[in-house]
Parts: sequence; structure tokens; C-alpha cells
Amino acid sequence: MAAGIMVRSICKLLSDKKQDPAIITMDDAGKNVISLLSGHLGGANDLTLKIAKLTSAKPIITTSTDVHGYIGIDALARKYYWEIKDVDKIVKFNSALLNGEKIIIEAPNSFKYLLEDSLFNRGYKLVKGRDETIRAVLDEDEILIKPRKLVAGIGTRKGVGEERIIEGLKRTLALLNLPLGRIDVIATGEMKKEERGIINASEILEVPLEIVDLIDLKLEDTYSRSRFVEDKFGVGSVCEAAALHVAGERSQLIIRKTTYNGIAIAIAVSREKVF
Repeated sequence: MAAGIMVRSICKLLSDKKQDPAIITMDDAGKNVISLLSGHLGGANDLTLKIAKLTSAKPIITTSTDVHGYIGIDALARKYYWEIKDVDKIVKFNSALLNGEKIIIEAPNSFKYLLEDSLFNRGYKLVKGRDETIRAVLDEDEILIKPRKLVAGIGTRKGVGEERIIEGLKRTLALLNLPLGRIDVIATGEMKKEERGIINASEILEVPLEIVDLIDLKLEDTYSRSRFVEDKFGVGSVCEAAALHVAGERSQLIIRKTTYNGIAIAIAVSREKVF
């Protein structure tokens, strides 16, 4: 439909920047996809690009940081599954980017994965934090940030080596445009606790490994079902159940069970309140 129809339809439903969902519209000839609302926090810009690619339409994105080649602080947070406390300061920080100012990101050493991001390097500078709190600093002002827990659930055939597991993790995270360093925890079921490949991968990546009891695995409602795993252990998917359990209550799968040459991987993100 026309963008005007969509605007008139949604205007009475909007509340605030933190709550409004992503809203996009496509014209009835399928030529243009427009990111209309919540381009960053809601993810409308990313969804617009994805739909445009699938339909060969033209993506229309109008957020200032994007059209000038920057990644806004809110878009950065969404990309890496961070939570921003001071949402009201987003406009000020994004305006500074457009004025050519650098925003300092104070963070622990584990955030070095940001240096692989060319858009990050254009508008931000990563420095070692004073503590475990992540801060975006601009002059005398700051925005507090907390990452949501990202968990990689893994299941493997017996004897699969760590090299294949690490490669499988890289390929899975690439589907989300995320670096390997963003993973907070690796999780697997107790039936895989002796698998050296999983243990070694955890040690090489310096990511904690959590083993989930069979009882806890059975409590998780998984999307994928393996008849073999279900018959043997009573759980539909080890990797999904382990990821969801370790990510915590109300957690959500952002990559369902994906298989690579004897390895099953799922990625879950925490939805617990962080502020």
C-alpha cells in the first residue's frame, strides 16, 4: 500500500521509541520497500534490506546515520544484542556521529570483536573499561550499555573435533552477521559432557562451557525434533534445549538448530531484564 495509508493506520497506535515495533511498507507494485518506523531499535532497516533482496525491490532507508555511512548507537546495540539504558540520549549521540565526532566505547577486553567491524571503526573508538560496565562516552555524557547473554548450544556426533566445531560456530554466527567473539557461553547436554571436541573448542575460544542436566533439557520446548535424539534421551533437540536453558527464562532462539557435518548448533539470546 502507499506509505500515506500506513501512516494514517498506525499513528494512533504509537507510544515511544523504546516500545514501537518495526514497521515497513511496500508499494502495491512491489517496487519499493520502505523502512517507516523503528529502523534501528525495532530492526525495520535490516528487515527492509532483507525483504528487498528477496523480492528484488528497492530498499528505502532514511535514517540519517545510515544514509551518511555511519552505524548509530541504537543500531550498534541492536546488531550486537546490547541493551541501552539511556534511550533518550540516542539522538544526541547519533547527531555527534554525523558531525564527525568519535564516540568512546569503554568495555572489557572481550569486546575486541568490535575492531573487526568497519562501521564501528568509522564512528567509535574502543578503550579498556574501568570495570565490567560498558559505557558509550561523549564529552561529559555517557550511555550505559549491557549485552544480553548470547548462548551457543551444541550437539555433536561422537568424536567430532574442535576444529570442525569452531568452523561450525563461525558459519552459524555469520548468518546473524556476528563475530565468534560475541558468544558468551557454550552449552551442551550432560550426554555430551565428555566430548573433547566441545571441551577443547570452549577452551580455545576462552568461552565458558555449561553442561545442562537431562531433566532441564526436557523442560525446554524446542522447535526442532530429532526422532533419534528423542527416542534415546527424551528431548527433541539437545542444542536448542541447552541454549534456551542457559540463556535463561523467556530466552529466545535467534538461530534454530543448524547442522554442519555431524554438528548441531543453535543460538539463543536472553530476554531477562538487564536494567
